[in-house]
Amino acid sequence: MSATRALLACDVFLDEIAALRDRAGATLGPVAWLEMGLHDHPDRLREHLQKNIAALEADPAVETILLAYGRCGNGLVGVRAGRVPLVLPRGHDCISVLLGGPAAHEAVLREQPGAYFYSPGWIRGRRVPGPDREAWLRSLYTPRYPDDPELVADLIDADREAFAHQNCAAYVDITQDAAAESYCQACARHLGWTCRRLPGDPSVLTALLTGPWDDTRFLVVPPGRLISASADGRLFAT
Repeated sequence: MSATRALLACDVFLDEIAALRDRAGATLGPVAWLEMGLHDHPDRLREHLQKNIAALEADPAVETILLAYGRCGNGLVGVRAGRVPLVLPRGHDCISVLLGGPAAHEAVLREQPGAYFYSPGWIRGRRVPGPDREAWLRSLYTPRYPDDPELVADLIDADREAFAHQNCAAYVDITQDAAAESYCQACARHLGWTCRRLPGDPSVLTALLTGPWDDTRFLVVPPGRLISASADGRLFAT
């Protein structure tokens, strides 16, 4: 039985990984996708990752599990490698990965601290700040608080206030998705923000799928070891 690499990925990367996998000729075994909304709940994200790692490594052909994630609010911290090593990019989140690494991500924020990042995956979910976010929040909160419309309204107002310090819709794309870029521009107009297109860099995702996994850009977690946080620019340790 030939050894293989499995992929466990956030579905924010669906389009990017499909394009790069074909372009790079990456050979993968089983692929599991997790819903991007888990990013908002680090403990749940960690739990789902651990369950899926166990399921993937139950396949005796799997020799490595690739994680298409960044640190994601520390949702990756505490995840344990089981029988096989884990490989993940050093990045704050998916935006770091799409920009080619945390240094590029941090440079944008230094230059434009009011930037809010958009990508085709986040736009697909219609959860980004813009004309559809309020409807999405209302659909989320109303079933939870059916007898308290005032609370629902207060939660929506609080969400709007959370973006008060932002003023730029920063669009990152490595797939040339014109419809997603147009939607980002519409969000910026709706919010009264500027819109900026950032050149995406596919090198991190490509290297994740194909290797090699150099230590400056990737963490390789040996079997049985935990992913831990690092306070330096490397973001992760074991």
